[in-house]
Amino acid sequence: IAVSYFQNPAISDIYTEHSCATSVAKYSPSGFYIASGDQSGKVRIWDTVNKEHLLKNEFQPIGGPIKDISWSPDSQRMVVVGEGRERFGHVFMAETGTSVGEILGQSKPINSVDFRPSRPFRIVTGSEDNTIGVFEGPPFKFKMTKKDHTRFVQAVRYSPSGNHFASAGFDGKVFLYDGATSDLVGEIGAPAHKGGVYGVAWKPDGKQLLTSSGDKTCRLWDIETRSLVTEFVMGTQVDDQQVSCLWQGQYLLSVSLSGFINYLDVNNPEKHIRIIKGEKQSTPALTMGTSPLGMLKL
Repeated sequence: IAVSYFQNPAISDIYTEHSCATSVAKYSPSGFYIASGDQSGKVRIWDTVNKEHLLKNEFQPIGGPIKDISWSPDSQRMVVVGEGRERFGHVFMAETGTSVGEILGQSKPINSVDFRPSRPFRIVTGSEDNTIGVFEGPPFKFKMTKKDHTRFVQAVRYSPSGNHFASAGFDGKVFLYDGATSDLVGEIGAPAHKGGVYGVAWKPDGKQLLTSSGDKTCRLWDIETRSLVTEFVMGTQVDDQQVSCLWQGQYLLSVSLSGFINYLDVNNPEKHIRIIKGEKQSTPALTMGTSPLGMLKL
C-alpha cells in the first residue's frame, strides 16, 4: 500500500505488513489510522502518525477476500465486507473487535459498503446478488433490500452530509436514494453509462457525483436534476476502462485498468491535469482511500 500526497504524488510511503495481497485501505475519519484488508480476510489497523506505522489491531472478520471497508464517522466502529465463507460482512468496534451487529440478508459476496456519516446511523451494502442492503443500528440489524439493479452492485456511497446515497452497478445504472429513509429518489442518467459502473465519488458539497465505468469514461452528474454535466473520455483500449474514482477537495481522480491514476480537469475535460503511471493490477478492484492530505494506492 502506498500512501501518497495529492500535491506531490512522487512522495510516498510504503506499507508492506500484510502477508498476502491487499484489496482495500481506508483512512479513519480522524486521520490517525488506516484500516487495510487483504485476500485472506484479515484487517490490519495501523497508525499514520509514526514512520513505523505501528500496528494497533489485527482482526479476521470474514474468512475470505475483503472487498471494502468503511469507518463510522466517530472512527470507533468499522464495517468490513467481501467473500467470506460463513458471512459476507461484519461490523465491530475498531478498538476491541467486539461485534456491534450483523450484516445478513444478502445471498452472494458483497462488493461495497458505506457508513452514513450522520445520525441516525445506517450502513448500506452492494452485493453480487444485485441488491442493496440497508442496516440500522447500533447494534446494526438488517432493515431492507433495494432491488433496482439488474446486475452486480459495484459501489454504494453516502453523500458527505448523509442526505443521500448513490449506488452503481454492472448494469450501467446509477441510482440516487434518500439517506435517512433509503427511498429511491430516481435514476441518474438513463442509463448513466454504456458499460458497468465501478465507482462513484461525491463532491464535498454533495451537489455533484463523479462516476467511473468500464465504457472508458468518467462522468460528472448534477444531483438536483440528475443530469450530465461533463464527460471525460479516457481512451479506446481495454486498459482505459475506469475502475475507481475519488473526489477530495479540489482533486478529482480516476484509476484506469492499466493502473494509471488520472487527475481530471472539470474545466478542460479533454486534457488531464496529470497522469501518474502505476502498476497494472491483476484485478480491477484497485481502490483509493483518502485523508485531507493524501491517497492510498494498492
